[in-house]
Amino acid sequence: MGNKTAIIVIWSLLLTAVTVLLGFVESSRKKQLCTEISIEIDRSEQNFFIDEEDISALIHDEISSVVNRPLSELNSHDMEIQLNGHPSIKNAEVYKTINGKLSVKIQQREPIMRVYSSNGDSYYLDKEGQLMPLSNKFTSRVMVANGFIYSPYNKFVGYSFATELPDSITKRTQLDELFKYADFISKDPFWKAQIEQLHVNKDMDIELIPRVGNHRIVFGDANQIESKFEKLIVFYNKGLSNTGWNEYSVINLKYEGQVVCTKR
Repeated sequence: MGNKTAIIVIWSLLLTAVTVLLGFVESSRKKQLCTEISIEIDRSEQNFFIDEEDISALIHDEISSVVNRPLSELNSHDMEIQLNGHPSIKNAEVYKTINGKLSVKIQQREPIMRVYSSNGDSYYLDKEGQLMPLSNKFTSRVMVANGFIYSPYNKFVGYSFATELPDSITKRTQLDELFKYADFISKDPFWKAQIEQLHVNKDMDIELIPRVGNHRIVFGDANQIESKFEKLIVFYNKGLSNTGWNEYSVINLKYEGQVVCTKR
């Protein structure tokens, strides 16, 4: 037998061995049973809209039993679809481990404002600019928006108000305006701690209600939000520091280049 023939025989034997080994591994994988379900819920933002029991119920709704069932029979993709359909879940990841564990990782949605609509609806606006229903498990302590708000839940659910409007002429809805405020305030530690409520008055102007100080702050619409807050912080530092927090009942910032105050 020549060297060339010997090499061919050796490679053929190695290929056969690898094929047998892969077949054995695949057979073992198909027989691998699910030993447990590991559920990890991100609660870093102190939200508790959903718990491990809810996740287990959703998974078992997709398939009657999980533990002690062959892993090959568990469709992790279908489970992700089922979980991501829950209104409190932003993202769900489901995968199987080599030791037989079904791992589930859940990221909850993060509300930044609770809206009270004039028709009696109440719901959240989340960080992504989408409407989120209330939960009977948990109430998020976020700023509220109320007053003359004509935005029923069913009309706007599924929209994303975080998306910039393509045409500046296009009229913004009330929720577009409210989200711009909620987004700006939630990202600023000082204003997040200071502003507890947004109120839409009968003139459709947005008013801010602070935690400290017995006054209303009229902002008008959502144009030039950043510059209005800059004017407000200057007035807080230079004006209210001299007169006191309860000197004025109204601080009006809706007019460009000026601050109009109404004494109590």
